[in-house]
Parts: sequence; C-alpha cells; structure tokens
Amino acid sequence: MQSSEEGDDPMPKDDEELKTKKDRYKVLALLGKGGYGAVYSVLRLSDMEKFAIKCENASAARKALYMDCNVLKGAAQIKSRHFCTVIDQAAVKDRFNFIVMKLIGKNLWDLRMDTAECRFSLGTALKAAAQCLVSIEQLHRFGYLHRDIKPGNFAAGRKESNEHHTIFMLDFGLCREFVKRGEGKLRTQRATAPFRGTTRYAPLNSMLEADTGRKDDIESWLYMVVEWTSGGLPWRKLKAGDRDKVLQFKKDLRTKEEMQEDMFYNCPKKEFFRILKVFSGCFLNTMNSIFSTLTVLISTRLLTINSSITVSNTQPLPTKSRIQIHWIGIKILRILDQLNHLEMEK
Repeated sequence: MQSSEEGDDPMPKDDEELKTKKDRYKVLALLGKGGYGAVYSVLRLSDMEKFAIKCENASAARKALYMDCNVLKGAAQIKSRHFCTVIDQAAVKDRFNFIVMKLIGKNLWDLRMDTAECRFSLGTALKAAAQCLVSIEQLHRFGYLHRDIKPGNFAAGRKESNEHHTIFMLDFGLCREFVKRGEGKLRTQRATAPFRGTTRYAPLNSMLEADTGRKDDIESWLYMVVEWTSGGLPWRKLKAGDRDKVLQFKKDLRTKEEMQEDMFYNCPKKEFFRILKVFSGCFLNTMNSIFSTLTVLISTRLLTINSSITVSNTQPLPTKSRIQIHWIGIKILRILDQLNHLEMEK
C-alpha cells in the first residue's frame, strides 16, 4: 500500500492496491465525496469483479463508517433487498478505514436531474416512493432512525446486475438508535437535540432542534416525493445557511393555503396534504400501523399497474393507471384517518 506523507490527502489514489484479510482490490475511480468520506469503484483482483468501497479518514472525529457497518449488519439479519451488504472491510493505518460493498447505479437526485423537466412521471415517483418507504420501515424495524432522508441517499441498482428496478438506501452516518439495544424499549425523548440532516428535506422537529422520531423520517420522505413529482420544493432556491427561512416555509405549510398550493403543484394535492396533516399530528414513534398498511398498499397495488415505467422513465401513465392510483390514494387516506383517530385518543 502507498504511504501518505504529512499534508497529503489520505484517501485512496487511482490504481492503488488495497489489501484486506480476505482479498486485494485495485482502486479504479472516485465516485463521490461528502462530509463523512468518499466512495470509489474498485476491482477485486481475485476474480476481476467490480465493487464499491466507502472510505473514512482515520482521524475523523465522527465515526460515520462505524454506524454504516452497524446498520448494514442489522439489514443483513432481515435480508432486505434495499440495503447493500458489507462484503469486506479493513483499515489503512493512519490514513483511512473502508468497507467493501456492491457497486450500484445513480442516486435518485441525479436520475431526476437527468429527466427533461427535472421531475419523474407520477407513476415513476410513486413507484420509487413505495420502495423508499419500505426501506425506511425496515430500517426502523431494526431500531434506527435515518435522520437524513433525501434523494441523494437512495440509488437504483445496476442493469448489469439485473437490479435496475431496485432502490437501495444509502449513507447511515447520521442514524440514531431509537430503541434501547437488548431491551426493546423506546429511548427517552430528549427535550432538545442538535440539528441533523439536510436543510431542504429536514422535518420540522429537526429544524426546531427538538428530538426526532420515526414520523420525521416520513416527513422527509414526503418532501422528497413531492420534489420528484413537481420538480421542486417552494424553498428550493434557499441555501443551507437560510435555515430560518426554510423553517418558516415549513411552518407556513401547515396553515397557509397558498403555500399548500405551491407545495403540491402537479401532485395529488388533497392526498399529499392529508398525509402531511396526519404526520404532523402523530406522536414521534407510533408508526407501526401506518407503515405496515401503506407499504403493502403502495408496493403491491401500484406494481400491478400495466406499464413498463422505470425510475428513469418520464412517460405519462395511461388513463387506466391514473385511475388505479386515484383509488390507491383514497384507500391510503382512509387508513390515515384511522391512524389519526388512534393517535389523538392516546
């Protein structure tokens, strides 16, 4: 392995060979870089198969890669198709730690931006939404909140591996356990909590620096789905530093009709607003009923639509499919009403 001189970037270099206890990997190219590390494509030299490695600086104060490993181990126990498996892992002394995972395709932000109008068709948006919702429910099932739900943290599989119709959840560095390990009990709600997430998609609780729960991941999910469907959010032109302005937008969304009209442009307005209203009234972590029902309804009924729409396709749905989606929306609303009554009685 190459050594890193003082002051050099400690991350892998092109063509560098990385060794683990099980194998050797050749670094091919940088795929992406963020605040918590970088992702590269690599070639496993034992069989010349391509993989991805996620690297984290060895001196990083926040060990996001450790959380990635913990979450992916939990996902492996339930054998979810929406999470990558940790294939291998190792450390390069004084430089970086890394895990090896399957190579996947473009994230959903890039896929949306590749479309002519920077938005998906309604059918594509709802199909993607269904798979993302399933992955969120599964993450919660083994005790973690994601706390950074956004399009860049979901990606489609690769056509070469016949997984281009499957969406994978990514990047678990901001995850937090909401269930006490070994006890199965909810952690005590905190009076205040530091902001976590991405300003554009962050739920109201996070913007207010209050503790977050399962419902807040779903609020971020809804913002993401609205963006896919309409092409943008009302606060899309604001920067991350304009957090107070974004916060005001999200407050106004609950009460101002003109904001709701703007927010749900080109969306199933009544359905989306009712979903937002119910989530706003729910308790932090009482989501079991709605998850189990919504994932079944959306995943099974929507996938019966007789179309060949994929995540990257923007062609409109045929009329019959639109009618089916309308009835799905009505069924979802009935369930939301039932949940709302149950929550308000507690």
